[in-house]
Amino acid sequence: METSRAPFRYSYFQLTFGQEEAYLKPHLTYERLRRCGYDAIEICPPKGRYGLGVSMEDNLATHLRLKADYGLEVSNVNECWGEMWDPYSPSYKTLTEPRTADMAVSETRSTIDFAAELGAGSVTIATAIHAPITEGNVSEATLVAVDALRRMGEFAAKRRIRLVFEATNHLEMGKFVNTAANHKRIIELTGRDDIGIQLDFFHVNLEELGPYEALMDAQPYLWHLHFRDSNSLTPGYGKTDFRAVMRGLIRTGYSGYCTIESAPMVPSSDQSARDGIDYLKFCERVAEYQVSREYPNGFAIPGANI
Repeated sequence: METSRAPFRYSYFQLTFGQEEAYLKPHLTYERLRRCGYDAIEICPPKGRYGLGVSMEDNLATHLRLKADYGLEVSNVNECWGEMWDPYSPSYKTLTEPRTADMAVSETRSTIDFAAELGAGSVTIATAIHAPITEGNVSEATLVAVDALRRMGEFAAKRRIRLVFEATNHLEMGKFVNTAANHKRIIELTGRDDIGIQLDFFHVNLEELGPYEALMDAQPYLWHLHFRDSNSLTPGYGKTDFRAVMRGLIRTGYSGYCTIESAPMVPSSDQSARDGIDYLKFCERVAEYQVSREYPNGFAIPGANI
């Protein structure tokens, strides 16, 4: 079977190897990813409770040196907003309440600068909420989110960075933008063409009809992906149909990175990294065959264009 399609590029979200490795021993991640055949690394900058005291400046210099030493690209920078998982923190940042949305915009700007210096193409943002979203407050929350996203997008455009908006499950972020379809609606309300969608297949497993449907619902804004299986482990360790995912990506001409995220690292960081890329490359190879004219019986009808 012949194909002119370029193979997908693979990356790994570094923070899932643990904070100590991510901020104090990042060379371990670069060595592992290079050894396992990855093309890139996704980084979370040292902020708030993340970072173990490492400064943004030092972390930037370290990654610039390591990406050159190991020949890896920075696929994406993930804006975790420091204290976003602690709603009682005074520095809690959301996209649904004006004061904390302002904090999120400010924090994201510093990450956009960080990403631009590293040569990353995108920054991941999420939809932390300050209170449950209901029928009574969803309109107001939407207005706040759209305004914050516009301001983030305007700043990102100046640094030639695209934003990827992660669709997260309702147990973490409420039933607000917990599906690809709702993320698409929010993005369209901003009127900007530099904000896209990042799907995470762990969240997809909880919220969507299926991974293939989520992928299609996200079009044409699907710019980045987190490959995490249904049980939050590395791809292949759960029940997500990643061959269906790969078929959808091939059919839609996806050109972004396939970034693996898994937690915990079972049975080990090295094994998770190796198994994840090996399994996804296998699924990619099978999917390429499944969407070809030769599948399923090995013969193509002459002159047929189906």
